[in-house]
Amino acid sequence: MKQLFDPLFTGYCLVWLAVHYCRQAGIILPFINGQLTDFIAVPAIAHLTLTVTRIYIIRQPAYQYPLVYLLFIAIYTTVLFEVIMPRFSGRYTPDLLDAAAYLGGGLFYYFVHQRLRRI
Repeated sequence: MKQLFDPLFTGYCLVWLAVHYCRQAGIILPFINGQLTDFIAVPAIAHLTLTVTRIYIIRQPAYQYPLVYLLFIAIYTTVLFEVIMPRFSGRYTPDLLDAAAYLGGGLFYYFVHQRLRRI
């Protein structure tokens, strides 16, 4: 559990909770409500899956995802939420800024979060 809840992952979770609380309260902050949650989605997904991979699959606590894995997560998330889901639900709308946020989150995880955890 200690590996999972590092300060950055905890921060992603707290931001997500704060944004969703604000949505429920009717407080909508455009950039924060939209792109910030998309930006932190890929690092949160990557960190969760990397922790599971490290502990249960390869059993190497120092293992890190290569950049191509994180780009795959960002592209997969983009295709799912910006291409496929808008066809099935009015709740989802395609947005290039969201796609850029997913990609930015993947790059952030690779160049910042994952490298900080190596130290």
